Amino acid sequence: MYDFSEEAQTDKQNVQQDGFQGDQIAASEAFSYETSTQPITLNIYVSPEQQQRKDKLRILEDERIAQIREKDQQERLLKQQKKQKGLEFFQEFKKQQEMEITQRRSQNKQQQEIWNENQKNRNQYKNSWDQIASNIALKDGEYPGEKDVTKMRQAILNKRIDLTK
Repeated sequence: MYDFSEEAQTDKQNVQQDGFQGDQIAASEAFSYETSTQPITLNIYVSPEQQQRKDKLRILEDERIAQIREKDQQERLLKQQKKQKGLEFFQEFKKQQEMEITQRRSQNKQQQEIWNENQKNRNQYKNSWDQIASNIALKDGEYPGEKDVTKMRQAILNKRIDLTK
């Protein structure tokens, strides 16, 4: 009986060691990057009809691949053409934008000069009523309208005279 239990204990230890080693081997195999990629070759007899079908399928597949490549080539050409048109449009847009900017600059300079001249003219009058009187026709024969504005003219002149006293 003693012998039996001793053998059982050694068997358990061996199984534990074998199990542990087996786990280590399984883990190392799971992480190994080297896998065999050799194709499986079978020597199977192929009838002439099957061979013809395979050849036809291969030809059809080659034609399909050629069509896909041609379509891809056409798509690339269309894409290049669209890109070229876009670049041309962008360049034209930039040129037009630059022209508009230069025109606006020149217009702004002219408007600034006119404004500066108006400011100088405003500063030459000491009284604002003098400026108003200079902008209207105060003499009897100068007024081109049909209504009689003599009372208005007289009121403006009186106001100017009051301010200059």
